[in-house]
Amino acid sequence: MISLEWYRTFKAVYKHRNYSKAAEELFMSQPAVSNQMSMLEAYVGHKLFLRKSKGVEATENAKFLNNLIIESLDTLEEVESMYSRSVKKEEKLYVLGISQHLYKSFLSEKLTGFKHLSIRFEERNEELFELVNQQEIDAAIIHQEVETFDILSYKILSSPLVIVGHPTVDTAELDKHISNVDLVKTQHWLEQQIWFSHMSTNPFIKLFWLHCFNKRRPKVFTNYIIPNEYFMLQELTKTNGICVTLLENAKEFLASGSLKLIWPSSSYPERNYFLIAHKKQKNFFELLKNQIANKLGFVN
Repeated sequence: MISLEWYRTFKAVYKHRNYSKAAEELFMSQPAVSNQMSMLEAYVGHKLFLRKSKGVEATENAKFLNNLIIESLDTLEEVESMYSRSVKKEEKLYVLGISQHLYKSFLSEKLTGFKHLSIRFEERNEELFELVNQQEIDAAIIHQEVETFDILSYKILSSPLVIVGHPTVDTAELDKHISNVDLVKTQHWLEQQIWFSHMSTNPFIKLFWLHCFNKRRPKVFTNYIIPNEYFMLQELTKTNGICVTLLENAKEFLASGSLKLIWPSSSYPERNYFLIAHKKQKNFFELLKNQIANKLGFVN
């Protein structure tokens, strides 16, 4: 199959009558230019250039081919040039990766100050990091600090994990245990409840248990797993049960009274969130960092 690049290279060689000068114009190596001309000659079935002591000489076949393609090639290059100038006038479309539940709670209805920003949803922390590392997206918000040479990282938010539940959950017995600082009975009461989670591995529940009860393996049976934290909270407003969630995600539900805080405490475990970007996207990283920290009201 013929390659358009062969014609571009042919045009440069025909113009300069020299492989080295053509290579310099095209930002190619001289052997690459020579190789493309050999492939074009094989395709058209005719010798196009004869080597001389100070360059090459165009054959009659080369002159004929040049007359056939030069006008079309010039037109195409002008179109490309016009498109390139047009694109340079537009701001780059940046891509920010974030999980859906974080977007709903942290960024939804708060992006009016951003221009040319595309959101890519991805729930897995590892996948978001890999997309940034491979430069498939420009930045991401994840819940793990990154320390690598190529990745920039900045903590944008620290949100406590809280236990919330449906307003009809009777917490009278739990309140007694908490008042008596009886962690064993508090833990037992919690384990008997109907539980919601947004992940089958229950990372929030495990972190909460480790922090509050110093136990790595909570004896909690998860009754409902809804793989989106925000949707899970919405469902919890309709069903009797409890869950561990980010306070940031639960704020609007608590404010409206559709959910209630099950265990008021001043020492909840916290979950940190970081803005990350490849070092080649430092300018965009700094812009996002400032806008998130200041305009959106997130603080380090």
